Amino acid sequence: MPFRLTSSLGVQGNSFLQAHQWELSADYRWLRSRDGDFFVGTARTPPPPALQPPGGQGIRIDVHSVSLGLTYAVTDRLRLSVAVPFQTGRLSFIEDDGLRHTERVTDFGDVTVSGNAWLLDPRSDPTGNLMLGVGLKLPTASHRDSVEFFTKTGPAQRVADPSIQPGDGGWGVLMQVQAFQQVFPGGLAYLSGSYLLNPRVQTEATIGRPIGLPGDPAAGTPYHLSVPDAYSLRSGVSYAVAPRWGLSASFGGRMDGVPVQDLVNGGDADFRRPGYSVFLDPGVDLSRGSNTFALNVPVRVHADRRANMYDRVIAVQGGGNLAKVQVLASYTHRF
Repeated sequence: MPFRLTSSLGVQGNSFLQAHQWELSADYRWLRSRDGDFFVGTARTPPPPALQPPGGQGIRIDVHSVSLGLTYAVTDRLRLSVAVPFQTGRLSFIEDDGLRHTERVTDFGDVTVSGNAWLLDPRSDPTGNLMLGVGLKLPTASHRDSVEFFTKTGPAQRVADPSIQPGDGGWGVLMQVQAFQQVFPGGLAYLSGSYLLNPRVQTEATIGRPIGLPGDPAAGTPYHLSVPDAYSLRSGVSYAVAPRWGLSASFGGRMDGVPVQDLVNGGDADFRRPGYSVFLDPGVDLSRGSNTFALNVPVRVHADRRANMYDRVIAVQGGGNLAKVQVLASYTHRF
């Protein structure tokens, strides 16, 4: 997801900022996908012959992201934020020369500026509230970094796979929601979600189209990279295990995805990998004074690599790797 990561809600009002407070945050995410994580629809399966990478062996992907954020509370209810991400991505597979090679892209990501507001007064409603937010994602990151790949006749250059690109090439509108409600002493039910709306349809960057797929009127010609929407949703329960020490534990579910068709400008027959993954999402939070540490390790329990518009034209279900596990860690300091 090309926007700031969402940490788990704390307990005992730790999610509130008082007027004129600042909050400095650092969020980390690691995504990992291996040979057995290739999906066609909801089936985890080896790639069909027409979709296999050279050598017939699976793709391996690792993406490490760090986002540094700064938030200022204009009032008890209104806050403004800016986030600057940094990402390094690595992808490897067997190329045309018969050997496994690794592509790497390391760069700053797309900067996000946003505003969020609690609908209820946090001082008078400390046991439950709803926050709505809207932001702007700036296309500050590269979406067309090139990498070296290897053919039978020697190395060449091409645009890196979108899964490891630090940006998507478009301006975006980020819509956010966050809510919690105390459901029993020390226990909070929480909900948080983000939707990134990208009005741009495609970029100028192109990637090679598969050659000779049946039903494709433009087989072998390059096609453009899409600028897809993206979304994330989390929900669960957080419990104050040791309130004296500021320790809480949470458990819930998480879903991350890319839609087949965007909210604005609908679908396109360019290159995108739509689908979603559902995770079990256990986590722990530790708050000590003005510092909060959080760790979540979502584990995939269901996935669906959906057919994109191009797949529908050629009547061949596309596939792709979907991460089996994520590691999400965050640190915040208030002053």
